Amino acid sequence: MTKDEIARILSNILDKESENLDNPSSNDWSKLESKFSCSFPKEFVYFIELMSDYSFPGEILNVSSGNTNGNDTIEFTYDYERNQGDLEEDLIPFYSIGNGDYFCLVSKECPNSGVYYYSHEESVIEKDADNFEDWIKQLPGFLS
Repeated sequence: MTKDEIARILSNILDKESENLDNPSSNDWSKLESKFSCSFPKEFVYFIELMSDYSFPGEILNVSSGNTNGNDTIEFTYDYERNQGDLEEDLIPFYSIGNGDYFCLVSKECPNSGVYYYSHEESVIEKDADNFEDWIKQLPGFLS
């Protein structure tokens, strides 16, 4: 799936971001990939980059700490949740629902990771999509 295809899906379901936000740099991506010892799916990278253009419900976690949407970074959230003892080591949270639950990738599956829903209250991990492209395709139904 191309960045333009993802943008078309997002433009049909999301409002445009009201301010100009920074995209993560290649150095930001390298640092994050190094932390998790994985390469991210290209659709995931495109999606995160497009979050500088769209306003998303909940909290899409940031890759960089530049001029962002003000949400925490993936790295900060991961470290915080790991220190709380709840988040499994392989989970990479990228979307905080706001109640302690997250959509995540799994580092050991990258770059072909499925997308998983982590419920903190039950400490349950459920596969939501076989890959990031499928997760994007089901966003219109999820967000409606």
